[in-house]
Amino acid sequence: MESLPRAHGSHTHALLLDGKRVAQQMHESLKTRVATLHTRGTIPCLAVMLVGDDPASHTYVRTKAKACELVGIRSIVRHFPASASQAELEAQLDAWNADPSVHGVLIQHPVPAPLDEPALLRRLDPRKDVDGITPYSLGALVAGEPAFGACTPLGIIRLLDAYELPIEGKHAVVVGRSVILGKPMALMLLNRNATVTVCHSRTRDLTSLTRQADILVAAVGKPEFITGAMLKPGAIVIDAGYNRVEGRTGDVGDVAFDSAAQVASAITPVPGGVGPMTVAMLLHNTVEAAERYG
Repeated sequence: MESLPRAHGSHTHALLLDGKRVAQQMHESLKTRVATLHTRGTIPCLAVMLVGDDPASHTYVRTKAKACELVGIRSIVRHFPASASQAELEAQLDAWNADPSVHGVLIQHPVPAPLDEPALLRRLDPRKDVDGITPYSLGALVAGEPAFGACTPLGIIRLLDAYELPIEGKHAVVVGRSVILGKPMALMLLNRNATVTVCHSRTRDLTSLTRQADILVAAVGKPEFITGAMLKPGAIVIDAGYNRVEGRTGDVGDVAFDSAAQVASAITPVPGGVGPMTVAMLLHNTVEAAERYG
């Protein structure tokens, strides 16, 4: 891949990992695959279940729908009020599971309480779990069996590969253990022969571990939590955080970018790093589902 801009700063040599550019390249490739499917009479289709009025969820769903349109994927969004019953949501999932024209289904997180989001995920046909976060998909990842991978960690792996940054034999430290990010990230890195340490809110002396990381993935949900002082010189830093901070314009990541970029050899920006890759992998998984089962 051609050289890309470096992070700002007079003494900064960190390579900016441009997820937006890599995602755009993926979109072009997906357009070709979608066109081939169209000639077979298959129109890839992503159905999205959106429950309640969480502003961030509505923004994410609009972004995903727009991205689908760009590559020729049909998208359906069913918006349910927070007062919807569990039975209504399950009936909708059953209908999509049975509909051969729907290839992928996304249950937008979070589903508001008292609704049972895990029960909805268990009900989803694994062949349509293009978000890769049902218990079946995660279990397949543990076992090394074929299934759709969770989109954010899958996008991170694809971004590392796009820049030909080696994973095998490296010590990767993942800060965060969520089901949609930290845990599948650790498993995907392990499957690529990294030595993996998972840190979390109960980890003692976190800095002693983050300073060992050749590859550090920040997925902790705390704004600018990882600083340059917590990094090994030359580390590859992947910031998977998106945080709103009062008084600040735009989102900030889990990494204090300016200080981290002074120490890292490569780093993702926020925005424009991991986020576009997450959406690109959702589209990729939807097209794969249409190719496999359409």
